[in-house]
Amino acid sequence: MSFAEVSAVIGAALPDSAAKYSQWWETDPQHTQAAWLDAGYQALPNRGAQSVTFVKTVSS
Repeated sequence: MSFAEVSAVIGAALPDSAAKYSQWWETDPQHTQAAWLDAGYQALPNRGAQSVTFVKTVSS
């Protein structure tokens, strides 16, 4: 998904830090924006392309 598509889905602009820092997308449950973790996904950002791929995580 492009960052613009993510913004459209959530109904708000992503913060500048989402484009500047890969850490914004990390799988740290303390990052309150990481709702994709609760849905069972990992975010793989490509800041140069302004996009992110969400990959389903395997539950053990």
